[in-house]
Amino acid sequence: MTSCVFNKNMHRKLELTEGYTWRRATNADADAVQEVVFTVLKEYGLPVDKGKTDMDLMAPADFYADGFFGVIENKERAIVGTFGLKEHEKGIAEIRKMYLLSSCRGKGIGHFMMRFLLFKAKELGYQTVMLETASVLREAIFMYEKYGFVLDENAPFTERCDKMYYLNL
Repeated sequence: MTSCVFNKNMHRKLELTEGYTWRRATNADADAVQEVVFTVLKEYGLPVDKGKTDMDLMAPADFYADGFFGVIENKERAIVGTFGLKEHEKGIAEIRKMYLLSSCRGKGIGHFMMRFLLFKAKELGYQTVMLETASVLREAIFMYEKYGFVLDENAPFTERCDKMYYLNL
């Protein structure tokens, strides 16, 4: 697996695009968070599964209490992006529910979310991060590979995701 190198100047790259802010999500954000995630899933023809895969979005602050779940807001304070980190197993964190509305893409926000989650994983003591994704999310996969994530060819598939990536911190 590839390693991610953190240096003392990387914190400068944790600046968010002007007009957008981030914050930790609360359970009161559940409806808006679901709207963002489900909109993006539908955009790519991926199924919504409120009963299983997406149950974490019903109470995000509770589900991610031992990790992190954040939202990106635009200048009108509408939630336009989501990004989460949860323990997968000892020493390994999973990046979850990293979604951004199409109108907000191409502005560096996805890179902010990725860098934030990598720093958060390191801060929480994880040695490795992993994520699951779907082949149709080509732009996201390009970004993951740019950050050094390596495809696990032997990973089992889930209902919505057919790829799994790892990165050693």
